[in-house]
Amino acid sequence: MNERRKLERHSVSSSLEVYDLDTGTLLGRVVDLHIEGLMLLSDKPIEMFKSYALQINLPMTLNGITEFCLDAESLWNRESIGGGQFWTGLQFTRVPDDSRGCIEKMVASR
Repeated sequence: MNERRKLERHSVSSSLEVYDLDTGTLLGRVVDLHIEGLMLLSDKPIEMFKSYALQINLPMTLNGITEFCLDAESLWNRESIGGGQFWTGLQFTRVPDDSRGCIEKMVASR
């Protein structure tokens, strides 16, 4: 796979759960993120080139909130080496200001 990333990824030490707001289902957990996207680890494959309305739950209060929402599109995926889990790259397509503030604060703290 060719490396096309322009921004440095920042590993997430906390468990950030990601939910699909349209279905209410848990999609997976954030592995790393930057201001334009994230990498998700999930138990099931994520549909490719699909737009998602996402809710990301924080394990703590950040900027006065415990969750934030944004829209993203799935761009790539692959099965983990051991199998049974899947990596998915999602690019943000709409990020409200309060969500952007949380992401920027998490990225800056790494």
